Amino acid sequence: MMKRCAALLGLILAPGLAFAHDFWLEPGNDGLILRYGHRGGELLAIDAGKVKALRCIEKGIAKDRLSSATFTAQEVSVPAHCAAASAFYYGGFYSLTPDGEVNLPKNEARDAVKAWESKQFAKWVDSQSDQAGTVLGDEFEMVPVSDIAHAREGDKVSVRVLLQGKTVSGAIITIDHRPIGETDSAGETRVRIRTSDVESISASLRRPVSTPEADAVVFEASLSFQVAK
Repeated sequence: MMKRCAALLGLILAPGLAFAHDFWLEPGNDGLILRYGHRGGELLAIDAGKVKALRCIEKGIAKDRLSSATFTAQEVSVPAHCAAASAFYYGGFYSLTPDGEVNLPKNEARDAVKAWESKQFAKWVDSQSDQAGTVLGDEFEMVPVSDIAHAREGDKVSVRVLLQGKTVSGAIITIDHRPIGETDSAGETRVRIRTSDVESISASLRRPVSTPEADAVVFEASLSFQVAK
């Protein structure tokens, strides 16, 4: 019993631990590929029913690509060449109990200690496109605000984080699950590019709520782009 309580306390004190799965878009053979899991490592199954939106900017026009996407166990193929694209994965409600984490709201989970609603967004931008800085209108979104067309490994770029279209401070910025900063009062931060291939930057934000289902909403977003050679 003491070990069980100690493990539970550890999870409570490490709120980021429960949200350690990446959700990202990257180039594929004939367009883009959407993946979930650990980028550069283990891929996890994608629940097709939780992918609620998949959009692509083509020649300045936003198009719904969810219906034309191909789903397999661990990836979603998007047969389109996008100046920018985004996807929304609605995880639903999760509760932390003495027996671990369950995908249920607090009012349905036995002995729930705390609960949250999970919303994840993935975004890809073509760094060479003049539309790379386009705001797509996702509920939680990262936008490059400096020139990424010529940014190489070791260079710094600025990104802006938006919540419901408005800049937000205090969003935690990470690369490969390593916190590297947080957004300032303008919703921006500087990030050093750490690869010569495809960079993927993540942002997370927790907003408290008081509902029977949850104590917080946890937003996560990724921004991926090809690094200049």
